Amino acid sequence: MKKMIATALPIFSLKSKALLCKENGTFTDGLVFLDWLKATGQSGWQILPLSQTHLVPGSKKQHVPSPYRGYGVGLDPKFLSMDEREYDVLETEKKTFIKKNKAWLDDYAFFCALRDHFGTDDWTSWPPQIRRRDLKAMKQWHEKLSETYNDHVIEQFRLHKSYFEMKKKAGELDISIIGDMPYYLPLQSPLVWVNQRLFTISTSGHMRTVSGIPDSPKAHFGRQMWGHPLYNWSQRSQWPGIIKLWKMRLHYLNQLYNLLRLDHATGFYYYGAMNLIDPTKDRIKNGPGYYAVSRIIKYAKKIGLELFAEDASDRFKELIQELRKTLRKQKVPGIKIIRFAYNEQRRSFQKEYANIKSYRVNTCAYTTTHDTQTLIGYLKLLTTVQRKALCKKIKIKYSISEKILAERLRDAVLRSPARIVIIPIQDWLLTQERINIPGTEKMKGDKNWKFHLSIPIEKLPINSIKKHVIASTK
Repeated sequence: MKKMIATALPIFSLKSKALLCKENGTFTDGLVFLDWLKATGQSGWQILPLSQTHLVPGSKKQHVPSPYRGYGVGLDPKFLSMDEREYDVLETEKKTFIKKNKAWLDDYAFFCALRDHFGTDDWTSWPPQIRRRDLKAMKQWHEKLSETYNDHVIEQFRLHKSYFEMKKKAGELDISIIGDMPYYLPLQSPLVWVNQRLFTISTSGHMRTVSGIPDSPKAHFGRQMWGHPLYNWSQRSQWPGIIKLWKMRLHYLNQLYNLLRLDHATGFYYYGAMNLIDPTKDRIKNGPGYYAVSRIIKYAKKIGLELFAEDASDRFKELIQELRKTLRKQKVPGIKIIRFAYNEQRRSFQKEYANIKSYRVNTCAYTTTHDTQTLIGYLKLLTTVQRKALCKKIKIKYSISEKILAERLRDAVLRSPARIVIIPIQDWLLTQERINIPGTEKMKGDKNWKFHLSIPIEKLPINSIKKHVIASTK
């Protein structure tokens, strides 16, 4: 089986010389980045979720930056270049697009039209008849907002056309596009509005508990309040409906990606129920476990979508082992992250990450991720003694130079037995800028998710990276 070496870089981080004076972070920039990937000998590109995110509370136009607060389906209009917003749409093309995406498009476009009309995507503040999706009221509003509705359908058509041009080029270059499927959906999502019974929200849309991770000695980032509605796993009668929703999302994402990462897959086995008022009432609850994971994997295989799952955790090891056992049985890769090899807070090694040569072949190995420091940032946290201990454990030569040491760590991951290796662009460039600091996100004024390339794609190094890629795939 051929080893895949991929770069992790969000679409919104792209900057190309060709569009420098106009705009950046579009699918058009992606065409240029694909050329760089091919030139460096790589065969994969991991991107972050592409859905439009919900509005900043109190704003009618500004959307939160976190891609993990997206609507769950559809593509974000910000990824469409200005030139592509104006071309004419043939009626036959539009009809084909509508037919192919009937599972989500109607509700999505209607939701966006209602959002634009009421000035908010917080559907809990909409008129009760719309909030409850009363059929008579829905029909009346659909007719009233038909023009705006149609605008959103056309916008999504243009976005998907642009994206598929990028994906087509990726296929011609033998580059797989790796997507990311968030476990949770925000309250302000059309999928939650349509499927209210599948979440632990009241008839008025209010929540007592939300997603997150309670504080504990093993909570690496402390207490995290994410704020998404929880799936209604406590009512077994709702499980089939929740799985059906997951299948619909997988079916949609299958047309976008060659490979898909299941974010926070541990949530199927245990999840945090965060109390909105009293942190002492935060709880860890059991999820559906094998029931859900096995069905989701089976469906993905049926439609030809290759998965790998985020199974990284050092909490509730018995439940995590159950998840990993299921993944191995279904031949779905888990992940390994060298950043977690040494825990600087507990001053101890985590063998499952540190023993690189023992990684399973059916694994996706990372140096770092969008939620961690880069390799340079990680090394800056460690003392000289800790760095030397890390080198000894991983069996690489120590260097006083952070860049040389980071490069050796990166090469160790590249040479690991893992059949998929993903390197964030910062670890190729040996820079320190990170994308997100978990637990610090804000609904207003969030400084996360703002990372952009400091140089145009056309000026990214090629030969210095290509030699490491070639050496790791021999």
